[in-house]
Amino acid sequence: MKLRTLSGWVVVALGVGTVNAQEPLDEANVLPDDIAAMVSDTCAPPVDDGRRLSPAHYAVEGDTSGDLWLAVCIAGAYQTSYEAIYQAEDTAPRKLLFAQWRNGSWTGTDLLYNPSYDPHTGVLTDQYKDRGAGGCGGERTWQWENGDFRLIEYRAAEACSEENLELPIIFEAE
Repeated sequence: MKLRTLSGWVVVALGVGTVNAQEPLDEANVLPDDIAAMVSDTCAPPVDDGRRLSPAHYAVEGDTSGDLWLAVCIAGAYQTSYEAIYQAEDTAPRKLLFAQWRNGSWTGTDLLYNPSYDPHTGVLTDQYKDRGAGGCGGERTWQWENGDFRLIEYRAAEACSEENLELPIIFEAE
């Protein structure tokens, strides 16, 4: 599978996508209507908070050709949430869901936190903090396969600790 980043789509503050400092953010960095319609009503993307956050767009080629979008949802003090939307060629877009470990059990979420996507390897990672200083929260890693992300590793700690900032492994794919 070959992935490539389309120029002009950036998320400068988080390293998601590509950085093109010579191209100002403008209407080219706005989600298309059919993709924007998939973003949750509870999302409140920043209009302009100085961080120049914008959607990231990736073209996926191969057996599952299509487009992957990372749409800014809510920008907080120490993390920004995103929603991922995938649209295979000639199909309607669909929001992607991700596993989340909460209160000692598995649940699902449509949010990614401070995501990083490598279009060359198809690896998506994110990390969420339950407090700004760290020591609790989670780190997740997925591999793009056949039109979905497969969970590879999940590290999480629900109880905050000052001593051990490395999160224990909750799940690791075989």
